[in-house]
Amino acid sequence: MSQRNAATSWKGVPIQVTSKIISRYAWTTASIDVSVNGITVLRTGGVAKIAGDTTATFEHKHMRHEAVLRWQRGSFRSFPFQLEIDGALVTDSRVFVSNWWIAWWPLTGTVVVALLWRMVISR
Repeated sequence: MSQRNAATSWKGVPIQVTSKIISRYAWTTASIDVSVNGITVLRTGGVAKIAGDTTATFEHKHMRHEAVLRWQRGSFRSFPFQLEIDGALVTDSRVFVSNWWIAWWPLTGTVVVALLWRMVISR
């Protein structure tokens, strides 16, 4: 298992769960993505929910399957999650956010602008 993603298998097929901060809502949300055998089958898309779930249907070996991803409150660095496929628990783990540091840019930018503003005003 990599430090940046959660890897497991389902019926002998590799499953990978990854997460990254996205620009939606001023870089305050993360998308959690699930890949089955290297094909992304589920993407949360950075919903504005601290905890939630999403469902996707995908095809594998000419059969349709349902993937359910549930996540809980996380930090900038990781999220606890559960992944079920066809009603069976595949993994109950934690996924690390690959670009967690991007979430800090709005705060950093605000501080820099405030400092520059203060320097201009004090002249």
